[in-house]
Amino acid sequence: MASLHEELTQFLDAYFEAWNRYDVADMRALWDEEEPDVTYLAEECEPHHGWDAILGYWGVDRSRSERLVSWHSLHATQAGEDVAIAFFHANWSTYIPGNRLYPKPFGGPVRISMVLRRKAGAWRAIHYVECPLASIIQLRKAHEDAVEPALHERLAAKGITY
Repeated sequence: MASLHEELTQFLDAYFEAWNRYDVADMRALWDEEEPDVTYLAEECEPHHGWDAILGYWGVDRSRSERLVSWHSLHATQAGEDVAIAFFHANWSTYIPGNRLYPKPFGGPVRISMVLRRKAGAWRAIHYVECPLASIIQLRKAHEDAVEPALHERLAAKGITY
């Protein structure tokens, strides 16, 4: 029998594979469609409560854009016999042709908390929240990532660790 971590890993792999194809039918099939009070909160907008709101958000024509979401570092919690919480990190990247503000691909890190319910032996999402890093954290990481590797080598040679 698979562990909760393995089951949720399989779920997330399937969910983001559908998301990366932007296959709304396959994405929706991984949600509990009988739950009327579902919640979906993407980092860039207000929360969507209920299927009409979520399908309105998902229903935007994204056929010209490209997207890629990767995820990692799952922390799985069994919250009840048929309820689980998945917390994980993700990175989203997108390209929107003709976008004047972002003419090149752009993206960023995000943390995600998802509540799932087991129905008919399969996990189905009922609650999804993206939690972006604070802008100061993102800026600090960008500055740290821009450091020349040679400086890290020089500091290590002096016994400086961080």
